[in-house]
Amino acid sequence: MSSKVDSAVTFREMTVDDIPAGLALCRASGWNQVERDWRRFLETQPGGAIVAERESRVIGTVATMRYGRRFAWVAMVLVDPAERSRGVGRALLTRGLSLLDDVETVRLDATPAGEPLYRTLGFVEDARFSRLQLAPGAARMAVAPDPVSARTVTIRPLEPADWEAIPAFDARVFGAERRAMLEWLWGGAPEYAWVAHDGGRLAGYVLGRSGHLFEHLGPIIADDAGTAARLLATCLPSRADRAFVVDAPLDQVEWRRFLAATGFVEQRPFFRMSRGRPAPAGLPSNLFATVGPEFG
Repeated sequence: MSSKVDSAVTFREMTVDDIPAGLALCRASGWNQVERDWRRFLETQPGGAIVAERESRVIGTVATMRYGRRFAWVAMVLVDPAERSRGVGRALLTRGLSLLDDVETVRLDATPAGEPLYRTLGFVEDARFSRLQLAPGAARMAVAPDPVSARTVTIRPLEPADWEAIPAFDARVFGAERRAMLEWLWGGAPEYAWVAHDGGRLAGYVLGRSGHLFEHLGPIIADDAGTAARLLATCLPSRADRAFVVDAPLDQVEWRRFLAATGFVEQRPFFRMSRGRPAPAGLPSNLFATVGPEFG
């Protein structure tokens, strides 16, 4: 892979007018993002996304997302297939990282194709995930893992009052506060927003969003695999005509057995990586699905 970009390629801040070009790059790479996802980056992180151009045509992108002072996320590193292996991806990533010089820890989810590049820029592996997909109409009845709280956990739609407990519950697991992100997910797909309660205590929640190719369920954060399974099973009937995906940790063995028994099959792996100071660990034992590689 070339490390230099020829002089005909220029770089500038991404604007809302570039969203159609960003979506075209998503389609060329088989990615799931829609216009609403791109707008999330541009509206919440002004100046935090960059495009590469050749002769006024967008050929690549990178976007960033800050989670308070704890860490920042790099995502949407996309390059036109005809422009790959010419150093454009490295140049975009380097420029994206320069926007985060004041952040002690930068994180990302890498595909196998991108992982070698990220290692050369100082990223190290923190965890492994894989995307599991359920084809339309393929859901099977599966027995959820039996949680300790099986007799008391109740599942119901997320209500405004639940935001008193969700942000802190989530931050303990994710490692940073992200209430605005979670509320954005809720606003876009309330049909996928459910909570689990054990008596009067929050025991888990699920959110999701609609994409170009499939419905993406995540994050799923819960006390145990059984609660996570009940939350997911509540979402699936709402759009039986659509494919679903979850990005699940490899080390959640019991949970992944449930997903396989339900009909989910592995699509591709991800490497969660970080650069700089060690990222806040959070509580990985309570993480069953991420928001996705673009948002963490």
